Parts: sequence; C-alpha cells; structure tokens
Amino acid sequence: MHRADASKINPDVAAIPMSKREAIWQAMEGRNNLANLASGNPDMVMPLPIRQAMQEHVADGYARYTDYYGFKALREGIGGMLERDWSLAVDSEDAIIVTCGVQQGLYTVMRSILKPGDEVIIPSPHYGTYYQNTLVCGAKPVLVPLEESDGYVPDIERLTAAVRPRSRAIVFCNPNNPLGVVWSHQTLKSLADFAQAHDLLVLVDEIYRDYTFNGEPLSIGSLPDMAQRTFTFGGFSKSHLMMGLRIGFVAGPPAYMHAVKKLHYCVVLCPSVISQTAALAALKCADAELAPIRSHFAAKLDRLYRRIKALPGVSCAAPGGSFYVFPNFSQYGPDAMAFAIRLIEKAGVVTLPGTEFGEPGQGHLRLSVCATETEVTEGIHRLETFIHNQHKG
Repeated sequence: MHRADASKINPDVAAIPMSKREAIWQAMEGRNNLANLASGNPDMVMPLPIRQAMQEHVADGYARYTDYYGFKALREGIGGMLERDWSLAVDSEDAIIVTCGVQQGLYTVMRSILKPGDEVIIPSPHYGTYYQNTLVCGAKPVLVPLEESDGYVPDIERLTAAVRPRSRAIVFCNPNNPLGVVWSHQTLKSLADFAQAHDLLVLVDEIYRDYTFNGEPLSIGSLPDMAQRTFTFGGFSKSHLMMGLRIGFVAGPPAYMHAVKKLHYCVVLCPSVISQTAALAALKCADAELAPIRSHFAAKLDRLYRRIKALPGVSCAAPGGSFYVFPNFSQYGPDAMAFAIRLIEKAGVVTLPGTEFGEPGQGHLRLSVCATETEVTEGIHRLETFIHNQHKG
C-alpha cells in the first residue's frame, strides 16, 4: 500500500480515523453466500415517477451546470415541504442549499462554523462522520455516552458536564443511526433548552425522518428561538431509495448560510443536474408510491427486533424508526469487532461492530434490514442458530 510522507499531509486529514468497516470487508473477502445484516444501502428500486423523470432528462441530451445552490424550483419545493411537514419556516433563497447528500452538507457546514480548538458535543453511539468531520476541521469531538439502561435518551446533566469554554455545537441524528430510537418531543425540547443555555449551534441529521413508526418526530429547529442556531439536514437517499444519486439539502440560519454557500461552491460547484431532476420528481411522488416502501421496512425491522430480543443473553432497545437495531451481545464477547468477525467466519452473517459508532458502542452490533427479504430472513436464522449453540455451550 502506498503511503505519502506524513509531513506532507495536512495533520487534520491525517488524524481522521479509518472506518472500522474495513476490517469487516477484509473478513468477507473470499467468502461466498454471506447474509448481510450490515448494510444501510436498501436493495429496492426507486419509485417509477423518479426513474421516468431521469430518463426524460437524459433523452433531452442536456447536462449543463445548474444554480450553484440547486435548482430554484427544487429549493422552493424543499422549503414548502419543510414548512408543511417539518414545521420549519425557511427562506428557500437564503436558508437552503441543495447538497450532494447529507454527508457533503455536514462537512460544508462544520468546516464553515468550526475553528481549530473548538469542541463539538456528540451524543454517542453516533454516526461516524460526525466525529470524522470534527477532526478534519481541527476541532475536538467530545463524546457523551448514551446509556442503554436509559433507552439511549440523552442525559442533560452529562451533556452539561461536557460543556467547556470552546464548546461550539452539538450534532446528532434523529431518528437515530445506529440506535434505531426516535427521541421524544420532550427530549428534543430539553436539548433545545440545553443548546440555548450554553449558546451552542445545533446540527441535526434527519435523513431517516420518513421511517418513524409512532408518529412524526419533532424537528428541533421548529422550537421557539431555535431557528437562528439550528442546521437541519435531510435528503432523498432513504425516503425515495436514491442513495447513489447523492442528493440532499441543508436548511440553516441565513447569517451562517452565506459563508456555507461560499465553501459549497468551492467543494462541488453545483449538485448533479440528473440528481436534482430526480429530487424534483421525488417531491411530487404520491404517498401511494411511498407508503408501501415505509411499510415494507417497518415490518422487516419489527420482525428483526422481536427475533433478536428473544435471543438468550441479548438485550435490545425497541426501534422507533430507521432501518436498524443496536443489540447488546456483550455476554458472547465484550469486543464488538472480534465478535462481528467471528459471526462472519462461523455463522456467515455480516454485521457492524458497535465501535464503528464510537467506543460507547462496545459490546453491541448494528443490525440492518436493508438487504432483500430473503437475505434478512436467512441472516436472522443464522444468527439465531449461532447464539443458541453458543448459549448451550
């Protein structure tokens, strides 16, 4: 493997930890017939109206640059959706940028608002890029553990104890990846009070918003006095199965978004015209197109949860949304990575170790229902067989 002289690499980039998924992919090499319960990449086709819109655009033959910040019609459509469905009143001209997925939006915002030495509070287990983006900005990630015994609800006292003079922001995902939980309205109101009390910016990733099973989640930016400090990230990857098109958005305070727009231009110039065309079609999709997709994943996730929760020696918080559960397998091995690799080698099941999502995830695995129905069913069966054999032994 080729490695550059470390002295010639930006130290903030050099500090980015490699994903623990690489060890999983290496363990998978040369093995056939694995059941994949790790992937967050749904194995389903996009709704037909989106495919048709893309085909029509390609047939026209044009693929010109667009508005740097996304089609005006798309930004207006996103703004209308945010106001109607998320209770967020945002100006589509000054407060919304169409991004190449949530990932690019997060980086661009964090790079714009963080200075070297700033601190970012991250309730953990967490989605890995929150930590990585903090480091690449020269800032310090401060992990605040979410306890399984508390149902992974943030503890305000623990969060408060993590605040320092350089604390700048808090970042989290709701519905949550990897935990599968959805925080209540009261929890989000408490987080809003916490952010205001300590003058923190809030970055909330709501990419799984369409996959909630007990009512729509509250968007924290809709609470009183939160619009001026909240960046809300969303997209079409999960809701409309457009993962590979890399199209999303960020809505944030105009006072900050002016600077974010400048960096966005440097990073991407403009989003893909094909992906934006698909996103416009997605906004027009009837619920009749989308409801079966939501029901499909909800049923698979409920079945996965019930089967995993029934395993001896395994605990698991009930999912309220997303594609995931985050069971505790520590009785069968305290090292999550070692256990995940053992499942590949001995059971033919691929999972992700909880430590992929921060050290507070030790002893846990993230399990997903994004594979086909057949593959998920087989994966559950193999996992059950392995655990029952281990328990007997």
